[in-house]
Amino acid sequence: MDREQWMTALGNDPQAALELGCRIVATAGVDERRHAEIPFTIARDGDRTTVWHAAEAYAQEADGRAARWMAEGAASLSDPDGIVVDHLTLPIRSMEYDTDRWIADHQDWRIAVQCADPARAIGALHAAEPRLYRVANDGSMQPDIPCGLTGPPGPWYTPNGVSVDEGSPLIWLDCKGGVFPLMARTVLEIVIEELLAAGITRAELTTPAVEKPLL
Repeated sequence: MDREQWMTALGNDPQAALELGCRIVATAGVDERRHAEIPFTIARDGDRTTVWHAAEAYAQEADGRAARWMAEGAASLSDPDGIVVDHLTLPIRSMEYDTDRWIADHQDWRIAVQCADPARAIGALHAAEPRLYRVANDGSMQPDIPCGLTGPPGPWYTPNGVSVDEGSPLIWLDCKGGVFPLMARTVLEIVIEELLAAGITRAELTTPAVEKPLL
């Protein structure tokens, strides 16, 4: 099978393309991981949801390429006629540690809501708060977690804390800066669901430029 036939075959099977990309990231050296971009892009073109798994694959290796795919994931949840999600919401912050080599340093876990009814948005964020405590690093929802049992150790990581800033309105998860793209997807989905449930049909979700200090 030549290169063109190989790429056509992958284009017909986004899951296979995604798995190939993940395998490259997990097994290749730092410089060779760039080869995963081709199968990840092919997977994305066939199934937009695969961008989250591309981000997760890079994040598990602390590779700065996770930031780009996280941004694509956030944008994929945006509804231009409803709840708009800025592509830099819950961004992964990367840091250059060598010439053209970037590490996924940390993730900013703040979501600000801009809408015509801030009071209603604050109510929606408070409604989201108990649900967000149960979101695990793999994006799954864990059973009710007793107070004091959040965070490590254990098979999953869940937020150490969740708080609502009523002055913004803004909600913040204390994840110690951990980089968890699949968790970010579920968090955004929950916030969107609660805003819609509160009757907010038009809003913009963003992460403010100035970061809250990590605890």
